[in-house]
Amino acid sequence: MTVKRYDFFKTKYGDELLIDLIRLESLEKYINEDHPHYLTYFDITVLTGGKGYFCIDEYKYEIRPGAILFSSPGQIRYWDTEILPTGYVLLFEEEFLSRFLNDSQFINDLKYFNTGTNPPKMDLSAADMQHLLILMENIEQEIRTFSRTDQYILQALLYQSLVWLNRRYSISYLGANTVNNNRYINQYAKWVSKEYSNHHSVAFYADKLNITPGHLNDLCKLNLGINAKQYIQNRIILDAKRLLLYSSLSVEEIALHLGFENATYFIRKFKQISGITPLSFRKTK
Repeated sequence: MTVKRYDFFKTKYGDELLIDLIRLESLEKYINEDHPHYLTYFDITVLTGGKGYFCIDEYKYEIRPGAILFSSPGQIRYWDTEILPTGYVLLFEEEFLSRFLNDSQFINDLKYFNTGTNPPKMDLSAADMQHLLILMENIEQEIRTFSRTDQYILQALLYQSLVWLNRRYSISYLGANTVNNNRYINQYAKWVSKEYSNHHSVAFYADKLNITPGHLNDLCKLNLGINAKQYIQNRIILDAKRLLLYSSLSVEEIALHLGFENATYFIRKFKQISGITPLSFRKTK
């Protein structure tokens, strides 16, 4: 199965602009294609209506008013709809905010984009949804009247929206008194995302962070609720599931791609974590 790739349309409004806000109704052609795809940028989908499901990696999320769906670059997505969804899609490149903020960790601190530990969705109350729609409309209006000298306004509006969503997400899933992400955990997540197919040992990442494996393990348990080894394995298995679902690679080829010495060890590890063999997963999904 071919997975389509969508890059950001940077010059849609003439001058380069790395943010966009699109009405879902205008994407009917792409939604009806029902084609697996991935984005090279961040996406927040705000649903106000429709019926069906939106799929991110192996999971399906119901399309319903008040639902917010988050996806990060590289995640496999597709629509499975009965009634065309309505709402907004907020798109942006990380670079758009990095020009505005003196904080290289800002995106990593947003809990809804941390795909290794948190579900990429939440539901808002009617009052919260109304507040978010006002933010979306403000962004939409600024984009309509965009000129290069106005970028700071859009960057500020995007920052405001992302922070507000992060607060609502934290309350929804983690309670009001959440533990702030540890800087080592943020760097650990970035290193694992970059190197998981080449390095499976906790010691490799601890060395990159200049801390001991034991300390890294304790930080993961405190901040993520799982140990450091489990985090690596979960990231590997996530990619394995993507390849099983959306590629024609054999189990042996997937094992090699993900850095396993042989397919037997990969199959055993996959079953240990997923409760099912890779081939059974491919057939049942």
